[in-house]
Amino acid sequence: MLKSLFLLTVLLLIGSCDSKPERPEDIMSESEMVEVLIDIRIAEGQVSGLTLTADSARVLFSYLEKDIFNKFQVDSAIYLKSYEYYMLHPEEFLRITDIVLDSLKVRRQRLTAPSKEDSPIEKE
Repeated sequence: MLKSLFLLTVLLLIGSCDSKPERPEDIMSESEMVEVLIDIRIAEGQVSGLTLTADSARVLFSYLEKDIFNKFQVDSAIYLKSYEYYMLHPEEFLRITDIVLDSLKVRRQRLTAPSKEDSPIEKE
C-alpha cells in the first residue's frame, strides 16, 4: 500500500513537471513587456545622463515611468506582477531582454550614424 502511494506520488510529480504552467491572464504579453522595457531603459538613460541629486533623479524617473505606463495603458501593479512572472520564467525573460537590448542598439546606431546629408556627394 505504501509503495503504491509512493509510486503514484512520483508519477504525479513527473507528470506535473512536464506540463508548462499557463500564463495568468493579467500578465503583460512578451511584446507589451518589450515595448514598456524599451521606454523604461531609455528613461533611465536620460535621467542618469543628467547631473541631478539622487532624490531628484528618483522623482524625475518616477514621473517618466508614470508617463510610460499611461502611454501603454498599464498600471504599475500589472507591470510589477508581469516583471516578477517573467523573472520566474528565465527563458521568456531572456528572450524579452535580448529583444530589448537589440532594439536599443539599433536605436543608438540610428542616432549616431552619419546621415546621407553629412556625406560628401560625388560629382562627375
